[in-house]
Amino acid sequence: MPYVSPAEREVFVSRFNRVLAVLIWAAAVALTVGLLVSVHDARLLYIVPGALFAFVAWAMLWRPQLTVADDGITVVNVTRTIHIPWEALIAVDTKFALTLYTPGHRFPVWAAPAPGTGSTLRATRNETRGRLGRPRVEDSVRRPGDLLGTESGAAAEVVRRRWTMLQDSGAIDAGRADETPVAVRWHIAALVALVVLLAATVAALLLA
Repeated sequence: MPYVSPAEREVFVSRFNRVLAVLIWAAAVALTVGLLVSVHDARLLYIVPGALFAFVAWAMLWRPQLTVADDGITVVNVTRTIHIPWEALIAVDTKFALTLYTPGHRFPVWAAPAPGTGSTLRATRNETRGRLGRPRVEDSVRRPGDLLGTESGAAAEVVRRRWTMLQDSGAIDAGRADETPVAVRWHIAALVALVVLLAATVAALLLA
């Protein structure tokens, strides 16, 4: 679910992914402590793979987020951050995850995955019982990932609602999608750290 800052920025993260990240970190800490207490030889190098798993949990499960604001949508994925101005957005889909389309490009949102079967059934029951409203999407194109009780559906609803509001208010200039640039920034430091940890893990496994 989103929270709204004083600047009307709505930020989404995957709660399931963050819980999974915490579990991985707990396992990595337990492994590290166990090795430091009980091992006094080359097997201490097994700490390095633990560090790799902890870093991957941060990069893939904790860090990704989606920010919706009046100046556009910012998507923090595993390898890059993308800022999509509203003028560049042409479609929103939720087939495999919340996916934002611009001319010639598609940007899946790592923080808003589509639901599995169990999550879909729970979200459908909640909607049927009136606990949640219906998404702003036509029934003919509606997907399980559009259900408001799912991470992809909740995020998609906010994107669609803000997009419609800005269009209706005249804040978005129609017909400028092809000429509006989308800013993409690669996570160079994180990618370098990943390569270093991968190399160190291979070396540790060979030497331990």
